[in-house]
Amino acid sequence: MNATASEKREMNITLPIQEFWHKYVLRRSEDGLDSIGGLDNWPMIGCLFLSWVLIYFCIFRGTKSTGKIIYFTSIFPFLTLLIILVRGCMLPGAIDGIAFYLKPNISQLARAEVWVQAGSQVCYSYAICFAVLVAYGSYSAKHSDCYKRTFYLSISCSATSFIGGFAVFAVLGNMAKVLGMDVKDCVRSGPGLAFITYPTALSLMPLPQFWNGCFFLMLILLAVDSQFCCLEGGLCIFYDRYKWTRKNRELFVAIVCFCLFLFGLLFVTPGGIYIFEIFNNYAVGGISLLWLVTWQSIGIGWVYGARRYYDIIKEMIGYYPSPYMSICFCYVCPALTSSVTLFYMINYTPLRVDSYVYPSWANALGWFLLMSSFLCVPGWAIFEIYSAEGSFMERFRHACKPRISVPGAEKTEHLIAMTEFQKPVPVAV
Repeated sequence: MNATASEKREMNITLPIQEFWHKYVLRRSEDGLDSIGGLDNWPMIGCLFLSWVLIYFCIFRGTKSTGKIIYFTSIFPFLTLLIILVRGCMLPGAIDGIAFYLKPNISQLARAEVWVQAGSQVCYSYAICFAVLVAYGSYSAKHSDCYKRTFYLSISCSATSFIGGFAVFAVLGNMAKVLGMDVKDCVRSGPGLAFITYPTALSLMPLPQFWNGCFFLMLILLAVDSQFCCLEGGLCIFYDRYKWTRKNRELFVAIVCFCLFLFGLLFVTPGGIYIFEIFNNYAVGGISLLWLVTWQSIGIGWVYGARRYYDIIKEMIGYYPSPYMSICFCYVCPALTSSVTLFYMINYTPLRVDSYVYPSWANALGWFLLMSSFLCVPGWAIFEIYSAEGSFMERFRHACKPRISVPGAEKTEHLIAMTEFQKPVPVAV
């Protein structure tokens, strides 16, 4: 019985790798959040445990261990990406995938999710609003040129994402040509791209075991690298605040890693992938990061003051940054991020993943997790105002008063006072 091409596209075809991912790796519940299930997925539990053991040995001695490990975990993914890029561009159909990658779909800009995901990608790529940059930057010499290194970091992250797109879509273009599909039908977002679509595309290449092995090794290194960097950045807060954590670093890191392992067991249950999507779209999604970026920009540009901030940077690196930077964090960044946040709020739709529509209580839980990030900024502001003394305006001014002194500010104020003291007093005639 012969079928036309359009009829074939309408068929509900399930690839073996999809069944392997959903039925064996995830062992996903068919009832969604109504059936969370138990801890019977021992391969995933073992992988989760080994992952946290690996992360522990990466950070248990602080930057002494992470500084050495990060050379390999950072360089190897670049080499793998370059190899896949070169090989992918030599495959039939690669040009179609690259053309799909470079041709923008303007109509998608009308969707709020696109802007939120773009903002999320920027925040995660540059580690914005995480403690990573602040924590690791604190280990640098005071007068090191952080301004230039910021540009190097921005250019390298952007270039990696842009070039990585060629590697991904070149292989997806080959997959579309082999399967007789359009490239847009091969592209998926979320975990499906990394664990279903791209491995399927690599399996159609010569020596598929080698390419998939390199790809998943790259994923493991990227995941471990990102995780121990973020965790080390968060732990630095406790190292600076509590002396016990510094003296018992290895024990403290072990306790934290074990607690996070126990929390992660929730995600390896049959209903864990549904819980993961709640966290992915609400708790750690782009909208919460954009909210924090908005207030971080306002805090630096308007509360602390752009001029004070520039004076501190000049005292560190010896020169003032470009005025363009102050325009960005005073005007452009708050306006853009707040506009995207408002756009998302107006066009909000309940969470839906593939054909599964999340119940109302799950979306309420997601908003509760989202509010945990949203309310921390105004919550701390209210605490600062409440804990101060005086009238409301005096408390407000005290809360907005900079806690970090500008280098040379005391000397400048002293000179101003001396100048005022030495001014001749006018005598009435």
